[in-house]
Amino acid sequence: MAKLKTMKGKDFDKAYIDHEVVYHEAVIDALDKTLIPNARNAELKDTLVKTRPAFVAHLEHAKQLQSAMK
Repeated sequence: MAKLKTMKGKDFDKAYIDHEVVYHEAVIDALDKTLIPNARNAELKDTLVKTRPAFVAHLEHAKQLQSAMK
């Protein structure tokens, strides 16, 4: 966040979208490797499974934007 606060314009946009790609990849990794497999509560596990596709969709959109910025 501190780095982003110092940026403007295209530099900000690129740094922000790069961060979003890394963030969404980390969340999906955590869902797949830790959160979903270890959830003991059925309702929580169901919510995690149902939420995962939204993160995948956001990641794909962020990657498209990232490609367009290069």
